[in-house]
Amino acid sequence: MKIKQIILAFFFLISAFGYAQAEGIVVIDSSPSIDKLINKKINFNNQSRKVEGFRIQLFYGSETSVNNIDAKFRELFPNTTTYVIFDSPDWKIRVGNYKTRLEADKALQRFIVEFGSAIVMPYTINN
Repeated sequence: MKIKQIILAFFFLISAFGYAQAEGIVVIDSSPSIDKLINKKINFNNQSRKVEGFRIQLFYGSETSVNNIDAKFRELFPNTTTYVIFDSPDWKIRVGNYKTRLEADKALQRFIVEFGSAIVMPYTINN
């Protein structure tokens, strides 16, 4: 019986040491070429600001009409970016940079009151 108690105590002590945790500092030693590659990728990602998304097209037609609509839109919605685009033979005015269709549709509901022909268009947008 005494041997069983000694063996049990021995296993208890070993298991207690197995669960002990130590605190310390982890040092990662990496190659300078890997650090250089990681920094290059970070810089590339920071410069690449174009993603697939959506813009709202308010109107297309003559240059004069587009410029008038642009002025009216900027007055009504000064915090939304406008883009006047010439796509032969028409001028177009598109607004916003929306990452999702849902986000664009919500904005469309605000704009359609004043600009009834507005539609959501897929577009490469600024991130």
